[in-house]
Amino acid sequence: MTTPHPRSRRVNTPVNLRVIAWRGRDDVVLLGPAPGTTPSVQQLHNAIEGLRDAGVREVFTPALGPTEQINFLSVGFVHHEHLHLLSHDLKVLPETPAKTSGRRLRRGRWRDYGAVLDVDGRAFDAFWHFDASALTEARRATPTNRFRVSVETGGHGRSLSGYAITGRSRTTCYLQRLAVDPRHQRQGIGSTLVCDALGWARSRRVRKVLVNTQERNGNALQLYLGLGFVQEPTGLDVLRWPA
Repeated sequence: MTTPHPRSRRVNTPVNLRVIAWRGRDDVVLLGPAPGTTPSVQQLHNAIEGLRDAGVREVFTPALGPTEQINFLSVGFVHHEHLHLLSHDLKVLPETPAKTSGRRLRRGRWRDYGAVLDVDGRAFDAFWHFDASALTEARRATPTNRFRVSVETGGHGRSLSGYAITGRSRTTCYLQRLAVDPRHQRQGIGSTLVCDALGWARSRRVRKVLVNTQERNGNALQLYLGLGFVQEPTGLDVLRWPA
């Protein structure tokens, strides 16, 4: 699952809007609705005006559904990138790939952040890269989360080859991030991480798991479809407001 990569920033906005600085930049921010809220057109207009007065030149949104986009489009946002949205009902879980000698999954730790971000930087293009703040934000986005890493244990050292973050909110789980080092792709790491996430979700009596991926990422789309996800009729969009 892909999410733009913000860094927290304090801005005077209504409680139903979140403003987050973009990778430490002062002139680019991410503006989105707080969970479970719908900002009004006037609130968005006031927020945009305030950001423009503060010197912000460009604003992005998180991935939004069609109804969430309406008010943003009304105040001048435009479509930046469309994402596929997929869901899994957990009724039939896929078979986990056979364990490979020299590789294992384990719980992700704070000390893994450097290696995780290295993998993330190689797995995604620049727009989608995570930094440490974005990684922490993803882990805090839901009340409960699972942070798993794939570690190569062969040879003379231990290198991290992939990771996944899955969040749970009530009866829905979100595969918030999945990244595999391109040097280790097509070895079953992505499938293993997704199967781990699905198994964890079902053990917590979740009803469905959601994930999104870029339209142009055909490999990720085929991975999810092959593991039992189905495409939702409408996807998500990241919107952009150019001041």
